Amino acid sequence: MRPIHAALAAAALAAAVALPSVRNGFVEDDRWIVAQRPILRHPGSFHTLIAEPYWPRAFGASLWRPVALASFALDYRVSERPAWFHAVNVLWAAAAAGALTLLACSIAGTGAGLITGLLFASHPVHVEAFAGVVGRAELIAAFCYAVALLCALRVPGNRWWLLGVAAAAAFAIGAKEHAATLPAAVLLLLAARRVSWTSALSAAAVAAMPVALYFALRSSVIPGALAGGLAPGLEGLTLPARAWAMLGISLEWWRLLLFPAHLSADYSPAQVVVATGLTPRHLFAALLWLGALWAAWRARRVAPAVTIGLGWLVLTLLPVANLVPTEILVAERTLYLPSWGLLLAIGSAVMLARLPPRITVLAVALVAGLFAGRSIARIPAWRDDEHWYAALQHDAPRSYRTLWMQGTDEFAAGRWGSGERLLHAAIAAAPGIPGPREDLAHFYATAGLWAQAEAELRAAIPLNATRPRPWAMLPGVLLGRGDTAAAVATAGQALARFPADGDVTASALATLVAAHRCAAADSLFRSRGGQIPAGVRPAWQARVSACR
Repeated sequence: MRPIHAALAAAALAAAVALPSVRNGFVEDDRWIVAQRPILRHPGSFHTLIAEPYWPRAFGASLWRPVALASFALDYRVSERPAWFHAVNVLWAAAAAGALTLLACSIAGTGAGLITGLLFASHPVHVEAFAGVVGRAELIAAFCYAVALLCALRVPGNRWWLLGVAAAAAFAIGAKEHAATLPAAVLLLLAARRVSWTSALSAAAVAAMPVALYFALRSSVIPGALAGGLAPGLEGLTLPARAWAMLGISLEWWRLLLFPAHLSADYSPAQVVVATGLTPRHLFAALLWLGALWAAWRARRVAPAVTIGLGWLVLTLLPVANLVPTEILVAERTLYLPSWGLLLAIGSAVMLARLPPRITVLAVALVAGLFAGRSIARIPAWRDDEHWYAALQHDAPRSYRTLWMQGTDEFAAGRWGSGERLLHAAIAAAPGIPGPREDLAHFYATAGLWAQAEAELRAAIPLNATRPRPWAMLPGVLLGRGDTAAAVATAGQALARFPADGDVTASALATLVAAHRCAAADSLFRSRGGQIPAGVRPAWQARVSACR
């Protein structure tokens, strides 16, 4: 079998596994990033689109993925139906599996490459990457990552391939910032192939240039943001303490990569325990990583592909290891690219064992079949918000996210006692996340419990300075308490912090009208009324006009 045939086989399997996801809708993050994003439907200009943060600014802009957003905007030029977005994800999943299989064949030979590709194409940990629309960032980044490395392998024979390295690196880092590891991956690959250091360093340098440019531009799009915030449960920990805590949590990575029978819609406190002491999990994880290091060292001469695979695993896990803050403890989609390294090591080891061909074929077919079955069975968990919420409650009943959502449901159903208890439990599980506090403040304000609402908002504001929601709520709460002067002053501070936010503008208008600052309200509406949604703008104009 030729490498291209192995790549086509892996791509076809990946497409077949992902195809049922076209029945899924927009779920959870898809809604905020894609479905409810007017700028993707009507970008205005290319510059406007690429200058937009990945998450809406109201959620706290800390990520910039212009290639992913541009891809969603292109989808809208064809169709607004979720099925189209998911169909495009199926194509990206097939393309990524095919490109990574070609790369595996180039490194370890066609036999090991085919094993790697088939296991990668069917691995259940990848479902989150293609079953939700926003997982496309992983798929695009992985495809471009592989293309950059395929080009880098050809650089020693023809330096024109450096152009391919640069272009693919630019698209990879523009899709997801985890591609910042690409220059190191180029060095890992070319050094293992014993390519001259001149060629290896030149290819790595060319791959590094788009990465450096990305971070320089990112600081202009999102001033002061070099990374996300600390993951829940890691707040206040020093770098060594975070590394130690993540060592224990890394067992979850190994389980998901090797025994992915149980998948979860969430891996957050208190579902995942963050331990900073010495626990059996830390000892077991340390033994696993030391064993992988020993295997990589022993295989460096007789089976360099095993060394490359294990080195790749470590390298591509670094961006999600919280050494640099990444906002998440564990997420299945972030294991998409790292999984290929471990599967390459396994595929190479299988070929090195020289088992009878029939046994090898049967074993690979059995594992790939089990993987594919588990993947297909998992896809409906991302069908719609109801299925996702059911999966969340089943998979992670102790997660702060589950407690948070259950609490808001209890409040909505009028069961305020249990709602308050659940939201307090969510806050206790993840005290650094502002969302549960903001929702609790909203419910307190609805009940006229102004002092409690103010306390929750003032506790939420320092947790994330980029979120306008608590600032939009606070003036109304202060008015409820009868402190008009403080409400007006706070509305002014909110406008200064978030001059382009419609909710903050509406809150300030309501405060000024209630305080009978009619001239100020009229001036604000004339200058910033366009930020208020068109559907409610006439009502606000009438309120301002009635203020005399």
